[in-house]
Amino acid sequence: MKKKSDKLFAEIKDQEIRYAVFEQEENLDYNLLLKKNSKNNGIKNGTINDLELASETVLKDLKDIEKNVNKIFETVNLIINQREMSSTNLTSFKKLNGAKVEKRDLDYILNEGKISISKNDTNNSVIHILNTNFYIDKKKREKIPLNIFGDHLGLQMTFVSLPNNNIKNVKSLFENNDLKVDRLLCRPLVTGVNLTTDNNLRNFSLLSIDDESSTISIYENSSLVFIKTFSFGTNSIYRDLSQLCSIKNNDVMNILNEINFNKKIESINKHIDRKFFKESHYAKLSLQHFRKIIESRIEEMMNYLFNKNSNISYFKSKLSHVYLVFENDSFKKNLGELFSEHLSFNSQKVALRILSLDDLPLLGAAELTYKGWHAEAIPYVNQKKSLFGRLFSRFFN
Repeated sequence: MKKKSDKLFAEIKDQEIRYAVFEQEENLDYNLLLKKNSKNNGIKNGTINDLELASETVLKDLKDIEKNVNKIFETVNLIINQREMSSTNLTSFKKLNGAKVEKRDLDYILNEGKISISKNDTNNSVIHILNTNFYIDKKKREKIPLNIFGDHLGLQMTFVSLPNNNIKNVKSLFENNDLKVDRLLCRPLVTGVNLTTDNNLRNFSLLSIDDESSTISIYENSSLVFIKTFSFGTNSIYRDLSQLCSIKNNDVMNILNEINFNKKIESINKHIDRKFFKESHYAKLSLQHFRKIIESRIEEMMNYLFNKNSNISYFKSKLSHVYLVFENDSFKKNLGELFSEHLSFNSQKVALRILSLDDLPLLGAAELTYKGWHAEAIPYVNQKKSLFGRLFSRFFN
């Protein structure tokens, strides 16, 4: 098989893995060669539930992908989004005593921060280190203040971490098939990379509504500063409707796939058509009642994620955009506006965008891996340099 500069990416989702292969072109540009979605019953809620079963499916996927692109892969870049993922903000300083800022000063602050995080949380490992702001003598600088003279240098950092056992499990899934995990990538981060690259955003919030989970992430100065994942998603709406209306889940899915609940229901007496009751006994259910059940769950979800989330109070006044992103395209189409109606923000200052998740994480991961990102301080895994030499190498090259 011929050798090409291709990279394999895999995004672990709820009972599914999405694959993509990108080929590097000139000037670090890249081209999408292949996409593949694969059902994997060994995965549940983005975590490994049955390693043997999941590994067997990955082996079949890998053979199919390698056959299609005519290449044997040795590494994979893995995109994950798990409830246990956490973010920690830390601002550290170093005395300069009138000296100018050098690379070693930034290296020192970053390394001290990483050591501090590791010591205080031995059960987790850092997978991303991000820089948000720089300070010289308490004055904020948005870029690295190299060769600037001052008395105090400050660095505001965000550390994204994941439990060690979770990391071992997702790595084992691919290592069992002779694939080394080159990079572990946080899905909200790479999604944000995609949005900032395409839209030149600085301060925004990303609300990602998935099937079984929902995540809020906050970006300041185009850098991720907060992330929190909750164990509820669009499937909770299916379950509510199924239980409260005594309808089979598949029938509920068909109703939500076809009826646009974004629109106000003109007649309170309008009922759900009999044609939707394929697995359930027909019940005379009003659309108004159906919509009220949906709204009740949506309101609860938005309160937890955004409206009453005390962790993001400080950032809300800075936001210019809120992105509402759905994994299920039908929810974006038929319920997206209903979700937006239950979000509380100043619409005169903050713009709302409703999107489908689609390939945003995979494209963002390719952008980050091939070109790097201004806010990320963690190195490429395959760079063979000392810790101090590599942590900031991508800033200065």
